[in-house]
Amino acid sequence: MSRRNRGNEHHWEWLDAPTCARGKELIPGLLRRMRAMEEDLKLIEEQKKEVEDKLKMVEREKKELEYEVGELCKQKRLLEEKRTGQRPRENQIWGVSFLSLVLGFLVIMMMLCVLSNWLTFPGGNYQKLMIN
Repeated sequence: MSRRNRGNEHHWEWLDAPTCARGKELIPGLLRRMRAMEEDLKLIEEQKKEVEDKLKMVEREKKELEYEVGELCKQKRLLEEKRTGQRPRENQIWGVSFLSLVLGFLVIMMMLCVLSNWLTFPGGNYQKLMIN
């Protein structure tokens, strides 16, 4: 607690009592603990910085490896294209097209068979073919 000196506004007069005996014993111990904690904090911050640097290096290596994997995939695709003469996707498209064509042909043939039976025996009249 303080109070301004009435004669000069720039000076302060201290009204607080000096620190008690218990405070004189307690404060140095607290200051030591605080300095130790500050040193621990500095050490932890240094370790954190080292870990962050290692993380950046690992991320950089990861990006380099991902780039290399991409390049190897491109080379693999080019080798497959050279080996087969076509892209694998195009081979699949031709296979699906061929199967669709065969399936369509079979469906048309079955429809023709059903139609020919219907024309031969209209209305299900099978008795005309029976010989008495």
